[in-house]
Amino acid sequence: MGKLTEDMTRLWEEIQMLRASREDLKKEIADQTRARQVDVLESYAAFAEALARKAQAAHKDRMAFCSNLKHSVAAQSRGLQEDLEGVRRVWSRRANA
Repeated sequence: MGKLTEDMTRLWEEIQMLRASREDLKKEIADQTRARQVDVLESYAAFAEALARKAQAAHKDRMAFCSNLKHSVAAQSRGLQEDLEGVRRVWSRRANA
């Protein structure tokens, strides 16, 4: 019975050791998963921040373009009005002459 008892004791110890190893592995995997989750959330935050900055820059560029376009159209409109006034003066002189 001594050999059987020794084998059973050895197997029980191996089982306990394997259980402990499995628990350690589960804890390590859980820690790595939490670390990956933090990394992913930080990446998402960085992407969201970069997207917001790009959107803000694009909005700023569009607003500058529209403002510039308004000024350009206003200047062209003033130029056209001045040209029309000059034409009217010339026509009125010819009509009076």
